[in-house]
This record gives sequence, C-alpha cells and structure tokens, in this order.
Amino acid sequence: MNQSLSSFLAVLVALILFSCGDEKKQNEVSNPIEETNTVYGNKNISFPQLSEKVRSYTSQWGAFEDFEAEAKAINGATLEELKNRTERLMSFTDSIVKKLPDTLAVQSIQSRVMVAQTRAHLLDQLVHRTRIDSVRLQNYIDEMNIAASNLFIQLNDKFKKDAIDQQRIDTEKKEIEKQKRKRDSIFQQEIKDKNKE
Repeated sequence: MNQSLSSFLAVLVALILFSCGDEKKQNEVSNPIEETNTVYGNKNISFPQLSEKVRSYTSQWGAFEDFEAEAKAINGATLEELKNRTERLMSFTDSIVKKLPDTLAVQSIQSRVMVAQTRAHLLDQLVHRTRIDSVRLQNYIDEMNIAASNLFIQLNDKFKKDAIDQQRIDTEKKEIEKQKRKRDSIFQQEIKDKNKE
C-alpha cells in the first residue's frame, strides 16, 4: 500500500511539474500583450535623410510625406496608437503605390514601395488581432522600419545615379564640342593656307 501511494504521488508530482513546464513554455511562445501603456518600435530610430532633389519629387508624390510621417510615428507608439497609425500607414502605402510618378517608376523603387506596402498591411493585420505576440509585433515594426529605410535609400540612390549619368553626358557633350571646334579651327587654318598659295 505504501509503495502504491509513493508511486501515485510520484506520478502526480511528475504530472504537475510537466503541466507547469508546459504552461511556462506556452507563455514564452505566445507572450501575449497585456499592458496598454507599453510602447513599441524604436523611439531613437534614425531614417536616411532624403536629398533636396528627392524632396522636390516626393513633395509632389501624393501621400508620400504622410507615409513618411506615419512610418516614423509607429516607433514609440502604444498598442492603441498603433491600431490607428497602422490603418493610416496602410492607406498611405496603397496611395503611393497607385500614384508613383513616372520619374520614379523604375524597378528598384517600385519593388521597395511594394515591400513597404506589404509590411504595412501585415503590421496592421497583427495589431488588430485579439491576441498579439509582443515579440512578433516588435519584429513587424522593425521590418517596417527596414522597408521604409530601404525605400528612402533607393530614392536617394536613383537621384545620385541620375546626377552621375547627367554629368557623364555633359562631359561627353563638352568633349565632342571641343573636338568639333578643334576640327573647325584646323579646317579654317587649311583654308587660310590654301588662300595664301
């Protein structure tokens, strides 16, 4: 009897320990958000600065400046603020996809805009769930930050490349003009020499 009671207690203790360990594991995996005043994202994030040339184009690109503001504002926001901000962010990314200016409609920029749009939609879906994993939420915000940064970098790079290309074209034109003047000068000199004969 004593041995069966010991066996029973051993099994009971093992079950309790197993279930406690399993509950702890579930909490670690799901890590649901319970606090409403917790802030997410990175308050100190620094996005790439857009050049003045880029700004002259993006200021005419409907909703781009709003997208930029919301992409920055999701950092340091509470869950309730994120619910509103991600809805606006999603709307602005949809708008910049539709209103991409022809000047900026190159593959590298189009793909960065599409990635930003996808990230905004995923983030918005996550913050509107009933149970939210805080680690996953932080990762989604980080991925949105990366998508926005990559778009800003690509915009700057496009205008840098355009400036280099334009400089090369200008240099080639100047060289052609210089060679033409030299040929004209030689031709004029030959005419003078013939007239002297």
